[in-house]
Amino acid sequence: MIPILKPRLILILTALQLAFLLMYPQGALTEPRVLINKGTNQLALFENGYLLDVFPVATGRQPQFTPEGDWRVVVKLVYPAWRHPDGGPLIPGGVPENPLGPRWLGINALGTGGSSYGVHGNNAPYSIGTYASSGCIRMYNEDIVWLYERIPVGTEVEIVNIDQDLSALKKYNNVTVNGMAPEFPPHLGPVQAGEVTYLPLRQIASPLGYRLDWDDSAGALLVANIEREVLIRPGSRAVTVNTKTYEASDAPFLLDNMIYVPDYYLRNFFEFEQSSEEGSRTLALKAPIDPNKGQVVRYNLAVQFNGKPLNLPESLATLKDGQNLLVPVRPFCTAAGATVSWNDDAKAVEIKIKDKQVSIPVNGDPSKINGVVAETPANIFIHNDTSYLSLGFLQNIFGFNSEYSEQSRTLKISTSKNAQVVFRLLPLAQLSLKTPEL
Repeated sequence: MIPILKPRLILILTALQLAFLLMYPQGALTEPRVLINKGTNQLALFENGYLLDVFPVATGRQPQFTPEGDWRVVVKLVYPAWRHPDGGPLIPGGVPENPLGPRWLGINALGTGGSSYGVHGNNAPYSIGTYASSGCIRMYNEDIVWLYERIPVGTEVEIVNIDQDLSALKKYNNVTVNGMAPEFPPHLGPVQAGEVTYLPLRQIASPLGYRLDWDDSAGALLVANIEREVLIRPGSRAVTVNTKTYEASDAPFLLDNMIYVPDYYLRNFFEFEQSSEEGSRTLALKAPIDPNKGQVVRYNLAVQFNGKPLNLPESLATLKDGQNLLVPVRPFCTAAGATVSWNDDAKAVEIKIKDKQVSIPVNGDPSKINGVVAETPANIFIHNDTSYLSLGFLQNIFGFNSEYSEQSRTLKISTSKNAQVVFRLLPLAQLSLKTPEL
């Protein structure tokens, strides 16, 4: 006969709870996996092979009280009721006197049906981390509530008794960015898979001024600031930085609607500095903060003027301000056949084409066409001593036709064939933020 341990805590399944379980069968899923180590009183949660987090727990007062082996979750209950095994009144769930806390994950240990052994909360938080139970696994109440939502019926639960710190399976427990801790969701910070640490990209990149946009049609995440544009896809090792594509050793993955990337992505593709002091399990990241805070970002386009490529240098890539395309003034006006100059007295960019004289103050005052305030805003923006203007504003000035494809990232512009190109270089002394290159 197989000995059946009779724990001191007995779960009471009320008629209502049993009816609920019978009415709504709970299907088994295999993605999560729970590992409980009695040797260190720890519980580790894995999903699809990734170690999410390690929790402190309390296990049996005697080694044999908490049965070792491979089990499964067979019952899930919210605010379980409890009655002392020696008898007494039924203690409803949710009251301070109930030792099971807010959640119950019953396991089929030693052939039981999920009402004898389980992972649950507690009403004695000082016991967590010790050998205190009659066989169940106790957790802090906030931890079991979080775990409960991620564990479906059918989840594998392995209980072992070894001398191994499960938290050591993670390379890093903490992360700092420029000395500050990112605001990760609870228990979803660094995630470990073998030797590779994965980090949630949005929580790290957003405070630095990166804008993150999900392209549902392409199944890709676009991460951009004013200097770089990075395209990554969950499950793909291909990473595009500006216009170049690289192949990484590991692919990002999607967890709770967050893209997790290997930590070396930040170094290789975003040029972060990474360090970790010897003996420390904190990953220290350093990166500049974009002063534009993601309001204006790089947006690489392949541009054609009258069917011919306009080869913009890397330093003059097109930008995006919300829904507005911003283009570098000098190469676009040159291709359109305009004269461009800088009016130092008015602190304004001036464009002349045929019978139009355009003045665009860099301080944001309204632009004027032949002395009349323009209806279309110029949205002038200065970056690295270069002036950028809204494509819609230039289109209004020149009257050209444009065809823009967001999917193929192409911009095709058609102008008058009779336009004559006139271009004047600015003196080097004018190449500053106050006298921007156009």
